Amino acid sequence: MDTSQIDGRLQEYTAAEHRIGANLHELEDHAVYRLFTSGVLQGKTQAAFAAVQSADPSLWDLYTVLSSALDRARALRGTRSWISGDERAELIKLLDGREIVIRSDDVPLLNRDLTASAERVDRASFAELIDRMRHMYEPVRAAVAQADAILDGLLPRLTSADQTLARLRTDTAALGLDERALTRIGETIARIRDLSLTDPLSIPASARASLDQALHDAGTKVAEAQSSHDAIAHDLSQAHDLLDRCRSLIADAVAAREQATHKVVLHAPLPVAPNVNAIDGPRGLAATLQPVTAQRGPWQQTRRELDGWMQRAHRFERQLERVTQRIHAPLERRAELRGRLSAFRAKMSGVGRSEDAALTELSDEVHNELYTSPSDLDRAERLLGEFTAMMAT
Repeated sequence: MDTSQIDGRLQEYTAAEHRIGANLHELEDHAVYRLFTSGVLQGKTQAAFAAVQSADPSLWDLYTVLSSALDRARALRGTRSWISGDERAELIKLLDGREIVIRSDDVPLLNRDLTASAERVDRASFAELIDRMRHMYEPVRAAVAQADAILDGLLPRLTSADQTLARLRTDTAALGLDERALTRIGETIARIRDLSLTDPLSIPASARASLDQALHDAGTKVAEAQSSHDAIAHDLSQAHDLLDRCRSLIADAVAAREQATHKVVLHAPLPVAPNVNAIDGPRGLAATLQPVTAQRGPWQQTRRELDGWMQRAHRFERQLERVTQRIHAPLERRAELRGRLSAFRAKMSGVGRSEDAALTELSDEVHNELYTSPSDLDRAERLLGEFTAMMAT
C-alpha cells in the first residue's frame, strides 16, 4: 500500500466518521428518539429498543472508539508528504488489520484454559467496526422511523377528533340517542394518546382510519337522526363537520410545513396555512356559524344564511386544500426520488453490477442526500440522473 492509498483510506474512514457522527447527533435530537430514551417505554416499543439499550459497548461508545482509532492513525500519518518505512508498516497494520480494541475483559482463573490469556480482548478492523455500528444503528433508525410515521399521521387528528366527539356527545344527548358508541370512541382516543407516550409501535397502522371510520359512523347516525328531525338541523351538523375538516387541514399543513422545513432544502418559501383563528377566532367560521345555529326566525332566513355560510366555508376549505397540497409537494418529491433510487439499486443488483465501485459510490451519494436532513432535492435528482446514465452504459 503506497502513500496515496494510505491517504485515500484515511480520507474514506474520516468521511465515514463525520457522517456517522452527524447522523447520531441528529438521531439524539429527534423527538421520537428522545421519547425512546425517556425511560417510560412499554410493550413492542420497549422490546424493539431493548437490544440497543443493553448493548455493551453502546453505539455511541463504538463511535468514540472509531474516532480515537482514527485520531491515532491521523497523528501517525501527520501532514508530511513522505512517511518512513516503519510508519508505513504501522499505518498499513492499523488501516487493514484488526488492531482496534473495542473492549477488554479480565478472565477469571477458573474460566481459563491452561494456555489462555488472563485478558479477553475484542478487536476489529475499521471496516468491521463500521459494519458493526451500522448493524446496531439500523434497528434504532427503523424503530424511530416506524414510530414517527405512526405519530406524524395520527396525533394531529386527535385534537379534531376530540372536538368532533364533544359535538357528537352534545347532539346525542339532545336527541336522546345511545351514547355507548361515543364512549368507546372516547376510550380509543385516550388509549391512543397513552400509547403515543409509552408504546407508539403498538398503535396499529390502521388506527387513524379506524378512528375516522368510527367517528364517521357515529356522525352518520347522529346526522340521520337530525335529518329525520328536519333538514336544516342536518345541514347544521354538516357545517360542524366542515369546521372539523378545516381544523384538520390546518393542523396537517402546519405539521407538514414543520417537517418539510427541517427535512428538505427549500429553494422557495412554502406557503403558510391560515391561523386557526380563521375558524375559532372571534370572527372565524365557527363564530359566524353561531348566529345561524341560534336563529329563531323564519326557516327561510335560516336557510339563506346557512347556504351563504356554507359557500364561504367551502371556499375556505378549497383554499386550505391547495395550501396543504403545495406544502406536501417537497416531501412527496423526496419520497418519489427515494422510490426511484430503490428501483435503480434493485436493478443494479439484478444485472450483476453490485460490485461496480463507481456505481456504488454514486448510489451511496444519492442515498446520503435523500436520507440526510435537509435533503437538497435538486442535487439528488441530478445525481440520480447521473446514476441512471451510468447504469445505461
